[in-house]
Amino acid sequence: MAEALDEKESMVKVFADEEENHGFWSDLPTELLSSIRSCLVTERDYYIFDFVCKSWKASPNLRLQLQFPIDDYSRLHESPLLMSISKRSGRYNFFHPLHHTYYMDLPELLNKKILYSKDGWLLVMGGKFAKEKQVFFFNPFTRKKIDLPDLPPDTAFTKFSFSGLPTSEDCVVVGIMNLLSLMEIAVIKPGEDDWEIEDVDFRETDENYPVKKFCISANPIFVDNYCYCLDVDGKVAVFDPLDDCENSLEFYGMRLSRRQRDSLIQSFMVESDEELIAIFLSSNGRIFVLKPDASKENWVNVEDLGDKVIYLSNGGSWVEKRRASCDNNRIYLPMLYDNNKAVIFYDLKTQRYHCNGYNFSSTSFYHIKQMFHSVWIKPT
Repeated sequence: MAEALDEKESMVKVFADEEENHGFWSDLPTELLSSIRSCLVTERDYYIFDFVCKSWKASPNLRLQLQFPIDDYSRLHESPLLMSISKRSGRYNFFHPLHHTYYMDLPELLNKKILYSKDGWLLVMGGKFAKEKQVFFFNPFTRKKIDLPDLPPDTAFTKFSFSGLPTSEDCVVVGIMNLLSLMEIAVIKPGEDDWEIEDVDFRETDENYPVKKFCISANPIFVDNYCYCLDVDGKVAVFDPLDDCENSLEFYGMRLSRRQRDSLIQSFMVESDEELIAIFLSSNGRIFVLKPDASKENWVNVEDLGDKVIYLSNGGSWVEKRRASCDNNRIYLPMLYDNNKAVIFYDLKTQRYHCNGYNFSSTSFYHIKQMFHSVWIKPT
């Protein structure tokens, strides 16, 4: 009993001494704080760490480049990774939004182009020769490959999407080539022998189409088995890929304002709770998030993402439920900071660019590395 009391008194004395020394927590060595920060995993970890005091929040993030943990994805499952090839090493880097960068050798993707990413799978095109258009699905985490028939060599499809897991019998793949008044649509399901290709010329169908030109600006997305396409002016085309594309094609009358169109440099489209959301990046760095109104004739501003987080890339974008309250209104982008070590996000509320683990804030993206050929992917 006496020993227990002595131990308790000694602990009280230690805490009392620490309380008298008001600088105890803020005076920890920067190297130690950086080491601790590099071990954090979740958004909540970072939020609590930065809340301790100013010196903790200002500590630099020690980001490492590690070999991908082939046998243990548990630490990575909770977040998508930004995947990009290193031109110097030929390896693929996977940038985690919160902590380290992981790398992986993927000889299966040598001289290939990633067309689209969804549900942990990549849609890939390429061959030994430049004109070859071999198309296949590839899962970089399981190394599983699913071949599709080659596209005809004289085609030039630039935008692609698929509806779901390629292992599902309901999966549909769509490729689109679009040039002003002409749209060429290629459709196939895994296991089929040939692509079904259909041409739509708006000039020959004035009675059916209120639009005489349509310039697709982002990869199409699937909502309720329908394929939706966004053009540079903010118009939306929708069609049923398993039906007659030309007869099922419809347009929404939505358009961006002239001011928005003039400053637009990049656009994306995602689906959230079976609702379309369009994201537009302007030349001054401002990001606009819009959704259709009830009439589908106008875009309306989205000022709060609620419990959602958006991940954007040219090769595929999607929405996920936030994992912590500090994730509010975040849009993760295919952009890197600190010599290509950390992923940038845009805060829709503050309208500024930030980076987890760094004391960085900016209204502009000009000094940030943009990864145009990267894609978001989530380990499965």
